[in-house]
Amino acid sequence: MTALKREATIRWLGHPPDSAPRLIVGSHSIAPLLSLNVDPEATAPLATLPGELLAGAIGSVFTWFVAEQLVKEGTQARELVSYVTLTLSGEADDGTDAALSGITCRMSGRIAGVEETHLEVVAQAAMTECIERLGLRTEGIGVTVETSLEGS
Repeated sequence: MTALKREATIRWLGHPPDSAPRLIVGSHSIAPLLSLNVDPEATAPLATLPGELLAGAIGSVFTWFVAEQLVKEGTQARELVSYVTLTLSGEADDGTDAALSGITCRMSGRIAGVEETHLEVVAQAAMTECIERLGLRTEGIGVTVETSLEGS
């Protein structure tokens, strides 16, 4: 069984959801011109992999939902950082049948007046909403969400 990991980090500084988040993919290949590589086993640092884009999409929507919920509660974050790792698994040795089998999201935040347990509740709800809104099927996909608060 082949297991591939694709990663993305979303850094949302400057009081999210204000300003704009920044997306960094595991290969560090996103630049003003985006190059893609669709070879499932590619590790070339100059080409962005489809799985990295998917990790970035999931992470961006997830982080946005967390930011919006905190604003609704009157507790706007100073910053939110989400580290998203997707696991793609399949039977073929060449990875051509790889399917999403896991989403791991670690979020850290700087949020005044919020307890870590509350951030965890908000993040879990945001991931559930993210999966529903993106139309992902949850059968066979392990989802893990971890949170931590940094000094505000």
